[in-house]
Amino acid sequence: MKLVVPAVYVAGAIVIWLDFLRSNPDGLANIWIAIYTFPIAMLGTFLLQGEFPYVPGRYYESHALYFWPSVAFLTLALFLVFHALQKIVRRAP
Repeated sequence: MKLVVPAVYVAGAIVIWLDFLRSNPDGLANIWIAIYTFPIAMLGTFLLQGEFPYVPGRYYESHALYFWPSVAFLTLALFLVFHALQKIVRRAP
């Protein structure tokens, strides 16, 4: 599970990104990016006091600079959580 869940998360990120690239660059095109990286979006919104945590720059590049590091961080977090759970389960008698 510690490899399957992060792999499925990355596969979902690829689907979200491809859908984003095919959509019109309007205000709602990035909604799935925000939903998919919800913990990072909420943390960034809290730290930036209400502004969404995008990197300034051109439209697609700024979204990529936000989305892919967020996906990498969340994938690592999922791996570590499931790795810790696996260790706990193995120790249980």
